[in-house]
Order: sequence, then C-alpha cells, then structure tokens
Amino acid sequence: MTPPLHFVIVGNGVAGMEAAVALRAREPQAKITVVSEESDHFFSRTALMYVLAGQLRHQDTEPLERDAYARLSLERVRARAVGLDSAGRRLRLSGGQELPYDRLLLACGSRPRPAPWPGAELAGVGHFVTLQDLAWLEAELHGGPSRGGPPPRPDAHLERSAPDSPYQPRPVAARRRGHLARQAVVVGGGLIGIEVVEVMLAAGLRPHFVIREDWFWPMAIDAAEGAWITQRLAGHGVRVHLGRGVAAMEGQDGLVTGLRTDDGALLPADVVVVAIGVVPNTGWLAGAGLDLDPSGGVRVGPDLSTSAPGVFAAGDCAAVPGADGRPRVEQLWYTARDQGRIAARAMLGDPVRYERGLPYNSAKLMDIEYTTVGEVWTGPAPDAAAWEWTLVEEGRVRSSTRICGRGDQVVGFNLLGRRWDHSVLARFIEERRDLSWVVQRLPQAAFDTELVPPLRVPADRLAAARALARPPQG
Repeated sequence: MTPPLHFVIVGNGVAGMEAAVALRAREPQAKITVVSEESDHFFSRTALMYVLAGQLRHQDTEPLERDAYARLSLERVRARAVGLDSAGRRLRLSGGQELPYDRLLLACGSRPRPAPWPGAELAGVGHFVTLQDLAWLEAELHGGPSRGGPPPRPDAHLERSAPDSPYQPRPVAARRRGHLARQAVVVGGGLIGIEVVEVMLAAGLRPHFVIREDWFWPMAIDAAEGAWITQRLAGHGVRVHLGRGVAAMEGQDGLVTGLRTDDGALLPADVVVVAIGVVPNTGWLAGAGLDLDPSGGVRVGPDLSTSAPGVFAAGDCAAVPGADGRPRVEQLWYTARDQGRIAARAMLGDPVRYERGLPYNSAKLMDIEYTTVGEVWTGPAPDAAAWEWTLVEEGRVRSSTRICGRGDQVVGFNLLGRRWDHSVLARFIEERRDLSWVVQRLPQAAFDTELVPPLRVPADRLAAARALARPPQG
C-alpha cells in the first residue's frame, strides 16, 4: 500500500492556508505540515491598521477559526525556514531541524523593503508589514497592545541570532525615552504609507508624510487624482512633502531624533515608519537551485511549479508568467488566494494553469473610496489608439470617474469618491463595450449606500463619450 504523501507548506498566509484547505479537501489521509515563523494563526495583513487604530482585536483579523489546524488535521511548526535541499527533498529549519517532504509549497510572502539610508538602524525607525511591526508600533504610539486586544504569542522562542528576519521583535524607543511618540514621520507614498498616516492621526499625532514622487501613489493614480488625495491629507492635519527624498535618519544615544531630507531640511521625529514597498521573502533560498527573478521572486511555470521537482510557489514570493510571458510578482490578497488554490491542485497532479484575468483593486485613501479595474495609465497615453474620459463631480458628492480605452473599446476604470462593484465594471471590459454604452450603464455598477445621490453625467460629458465611442475612420 502506498503511504500517504507528505505536503509541506512554508507560510500560513492566504496563499499557504488556501492551499492547505484545498489539499485536505482532496486528500483526507495525507500529512500536511504548515511552517510559519511570523504567527501561530492565519491573519489578514490588510487588517493590521484596524488593530493599531483600536477598532479590531488581533483575533478579529483571523479569517479561519483558531481550531482550524486541529479540525483539518494540519501539523503546525512555528520555526524559521533557513534553507532547502531540493535534491534530497528536505526543508531546513532553524535549530538544525530538517523536514522531509514529497511536495513543497513556498508561500513565504514578502518582507519590508529595507531602508537604504544612514541611521535606519536607530530605535524608533521601523516598518508596518508584519505582526511584529504591529507590536512595535503599538508600543511606540500607545505603550502596548491594549487598544487592539491581547497580542500574538510571544516570540521568545525564535532565534535572536537571525537579525535579518523580518519577524524579529524591534527595539521600542518610547520605553528608553520614557514617553510615547509625539513627532512622527512616514516615508513612502503608497497604500501602507497612507494607512500608517491614518492610524497616527487617530493617535492624535500630526505626521509628516515624505513622498519622493511628484504626487501620491503615481503607479496607481494620476496627477489630478493625487492632488485630491494630498488636499484631503492636508485637511486632516498631515504635513505632506512631495518631491522630497530622504538623506538620513538622525539620532542621539541610539534613538531617532529626526529625518533629514535630500534638500537639507530636518523633520523632528521620535518615530519614523519606512513604507517604501515590500520584496519577496526569498533570501533564505539562495543556493537551493531555484530560478529567482531579479525582483527576488521564485520563477514558476503556468502551473506554479518551480525549476526543482516537487517544489511549487504561490503568493508574494512567486514570479508568475504575465500576459506578455515575462515573470512578475503579484502582491495582492486575491491573487495570493487564487494562486494558493491552483498550487494545491498542481501538487495533486491536476493539469492546471494560473491565469490572473483582469486586474482589480480597491482601498480607502483616508476618507476617499478608490476602485480600479483593468488597464489604466497615470501619465501620457501609452499608444496612439489609447484615450481617456474623465468626469469630476464637485457637488454633494465629490468624485472622479476616469475611464481608459483603446480604439472603440473601454479597457479600464480608475474611480475615486464613490463605491463601485468591480465585477460589473470587469464585465463591461470583458464584453468589449464602447464608452457611450458604458457611461449610460454606470449606475449598474454603483455600490453606494441608498442615501448617496446617483452619479449624473452632464450632457457635454455624455457627448464627449459618444464622440470617443466612434473614433474617426481613415
């Protein structure tokens, strides 16, 4: 009788746990081991800001019940993965332990992009990506985790000899200084940066927000949209610094005291959060015989298999083939979820293929709703056939509706100020509808509450839409 397979999954985030659940549904007798350095339980990383703001407990961020491991007969190993013997099919863990496997899924996620400036090692300088970052920032802003409920299990069992791990506890400047943080700086104009700004405002601080680009989040929104976000930030008391880089962190006695910008200005600070993005957490895979993308992602085929037999990768650490065939890392919750499910089927031998489909995302930028679907651009049109149509609403509801197209077809939406159902917008794109048709049917995608007045398209903007729907011939 053939013994049951042993599946090992590195990482208990959304990709890893979706894979574990899918494997157990198909293989009730298989041994499934989940290795995690960061936490005991699967949690929603996008919910960490609500814990820091005191709106959720830690347990409220967990999509699965805490008995999931026992109920699904999953073996949990809380340890650091430090190496991989792909030829011998053995995963090396901290403390010298080795874990044999038949099939291995790398779902080890991302780590904060390290700050490249002098002084980044000072106490009071950190990130906001991991549970350990949450514990650090709770201590700096509030003196402890009381606002968010009981913290995760202490991490004293993790190696202190691994300072490069993103999951090591961070020194708390407030404890050495004798008072909570009062002067804050956030570096990096993206989603994590604006989330940290928001929780600092909730803590009663007026943070500096240092963004090296000319407007907030230029990879996702255009200059006009960015100007609106900056205006709202300033209205809430945030001091926004656009087009300014960082020269160094300055400090005294090992504690941060300020941030020096590249134009020589000194911003006083006793806490600095660096939010300049994340990179695949794959440094520990050096020498494992895997094909790594320049970004650090593990290159995989359409079925998420790697160059090593029996090894698969999913989520933030995987460089998946894009529509153009080039590998890309997709650092989104829903893509990690989908990849985890596909990887499980591939590990079971199913003929599967990961296809992302239309990209979409949504967020709340301070008090401004944001939805994007399909292909959009934030600068000049990428080619001669590309165009965009914009409607700015300034009345009882302020909103921006930007629709991008190519030829006579709509290809993408960038929408701020109102709530939209991305699935309806995606259907418009997939059905290859023209702009006039889409604009007249936008109410079908409205997701606003009943007291919000519907979007009205003025006659001149509707006429412009009709003109773009019928580009001149010849």
